[in-house]
Amino acid sequence: MRKSIIIASLTAAMLSVASCDKQPKLDMSFSDKFEGQSVELINFLDSTAIASVVVTDGKALIDSTGGEPVFTALLIDGRTRAFYVTEPGQAFVNDSTNSATGTPLNDRFAGLLSKLDSIENLDDMPAYLDFVRNAYNENKDNPLSSYFGIEWIKYADLAQVDSLLATAPEALKNSPKARHYRNFAQLRDNTSPGKQYIDFDGETADGKPAKLSTYVTPGKYTIVDFWASWCPYCIKEIPQLAALEEKWKDKGVEIVGVAVRDVPDDSKAAVKKHNITWPVVYNTQRRPYDIYGFSGIPHHMLIGPDGKIISRGETLSQIEQRLNNIAE
Repeated sequence: MRKSIIIASLTAAMLSVASCDKQPKLDMSFSDKFEGQSVELINFLDSTAIASVVVTDGKALIDSTGGEPVFTALLIDGRTRAFYVTEPGQAFVNDSTNSATGTPLNDRFAGLLSKLDSIENLDDMPAYLDFVRNAYNENKDNPLSSYFGIEWIKYADLAQVDSLLATAPEALKNSPKARHYRNFAQLRDNTSPGKQYIDFDGETADGKPAKLSTYVTPGKYTIVDFWASWCPYCIKEIPQLAALEEKWKDKGVEIVGVAVRDVPDDSKAAVKKHNITWPVVYNTQRRPYDIYGFSGIPHHMLIGPDGKIISRGETLSQIEQRLNNIAE
């Protein structure tokens, strides 16, 4: 009898340990700069809070309670630091990684995200869209579809967005994030090539009211560069913009910068530091996003002599090729 009790107790303990091993667990390691800060785990699609923990001695641990796996974002100080799928098993993340690893779906996502980052560095939007579309279709039966579906919706045209959402998993189709970016697709459609550009308010360097139209000269081509001082990709292409200005300024082409989501003093400091010589519309904040529906910067728009949009979302090299074709 005593032997049976011991065996039963051991069996129960082993089952308990096995059960714990199957619970989703995220082990986090951070550098000193994050000490004492709160780490929030939120649902990627609807931003609902799942868990919160404080970084102590460079460590933080989140234990989930199981249920269906969910694609989540890891936030510190309101900024997304990494992504994590709440699937059974122990995953790991630190402040130098942008995705968790250690479990099957997390490892798969980390690999796909690494490939996507490589494509993004090529500044090839068609290749980017092809990759996220394929990744979405290959993962429609798991939570990774949440991320890749949204990435597709962010940049695809309205017809493609509606096609995706028509057959998307319910969690994605009905999410606030999908509705938000579907609205942006509608805005992009409203301001697509062939449509008249839409004006918006901003400021001059000395804080006086200005509009985009202040710097769009009828009869000339205008390259509009939406940028911000905090955007490394924007800063990186300033020399290319400068070369374009030098080459085309006497051929009826002008450039205007539009500082978005930026502190005006920071924008002005960047203009001075990087010797930006073309005019800039300051302090537009999110207004251009809410008119033109773009999701990331730098974003370029080419306006024709008649005020109609010729192209949107193209690289500077693609815009220059257009100008070369026009000049021929």
